[in-house]
Order: sequence, then C-alpha cells, then structure tokens
Amino acid sequence: MSRFASLATLALAMALSGCVSVTTKLTGSARSGAEQLLLTGTADRAIASIDFRPLAGRKVFLETGQVSAADSGWLVFGLRREMARQGLLLVADKKDAQTVVEAAVGAYGTDEIDSRVSLPTSFASSLVPIPIGGSDASGLIRKNRQDSVVKLALFGYDAATRQLAWESDTVMEVGRLDRRFIGTTNVTRQTSLPELETYPPRRVQVR
Repeated sequence: MSRFASLATLALAMALSGCVSVTTKLTGSARSGAEQLLLTGTADRAIASIDFRPLAGRKVFLETGQVSAADSGWLVFGLRREMARQGLLLVADKKDAQTVVEAAVGAYGTDEIDSRVSLPTSFASSLVPIPIGGSDASGLIRKNRQDSVVKLALFGYDAATRQLAWESDTVMEVGRLDRRFIGTTNVTRQTSLPELETYPPRRVQVR
C-alpha cells in the first residue's frame, strides 16, 4: 500500500508538471479481442431484449441485407438463434415464408480513450521497481476506457398481403470496459460484461 501511495503521489507530481498524455482513438475495422468481446456481448444483450413472440409458430424468413456492420455474421446468427428460441419457424427460402422480417443496424462500434502519466525512459527504469517495459517504457500509470454501442430495429410483414405484421422498438445497448494500469499490470477493472472480467489477462509479460 505504501508503494502504491508513493506511486500515486509521484503521478500527481508529474501531472502538475505537465507529464500527462491523452489520446483518443476512434476504432477502425481491425478489432482487438477485448473490442470484439465488448461489441458482440453488447449485441447479445440488445438482441435478447427483442420480443419475437407475436410471430411464434409462423414460418419466417429473415432478410439481413441491411445488416452491413463489421462482424455481421455474429449479429445474423444471434438474431436467428433468438427467433428460434422464441418459437419462430425459420425458413431458408423467402418463397416458403408466411412472414418476412427485415433487420437493420443503425450503430455498431466502439470509442476508446487512453491516457497515461509518463516518465523519461531512463528515469523510470532506474527508479520504478515494476515492469513498465517493452517499446513504451515511459508509460507508468495508464487509464484506458472502451465504450461500445449497438442500435438495431426489425419489422415483419405478411408475405402474401405485404401488410405490416409486427415490429420491434428501436433497440440500443451500450457496454464498457474501464481499466487502470501500473506499468503492464492491470490493477483495476470495471466492465458491463462478465466475459471481460477475465479477458484480456490482467498481467502482460513483456520480454
């Protein structure tokens, strides 16, 4: 505890002297493992909140032409699975359907904020008895937060009459992963998704 208190005091002193860097990243198409879990987990929660039961027992074709987000395969699978769980009879051919359900995704992505308190490499290496290594040895205390958002909606129409038969509300779910690091060690973690309690590993071995 005394070592942690000393580090916190050192971090405050550095912050006051201007040794703080903050970067904001808007995620591109390449996703890390944690980012994929955050997004797909948030999507699972959004899909699970949809009530398909008014269509139970009907032959349904799911139209997914508007589901164009990255990782859309998981979204389509999740929708089909939830529809089957709630008693809908999924058909592979639109001609066999009594009801056609169309799905669209309005948002599917993450935002990331990363901030760190840094020391010059030589100073940090000589004074701090914790692993801070790798190519970024100047990073001493770091905060990283990722937020995810999924927005989607569906509606169904009668295949014969083309009249509206059912619609969902617009569903929006958010998720978060908030971590604090000392060197390469993840010392605290808060998340909205259980799977991110253990992944990524809290301690990263740097060689």
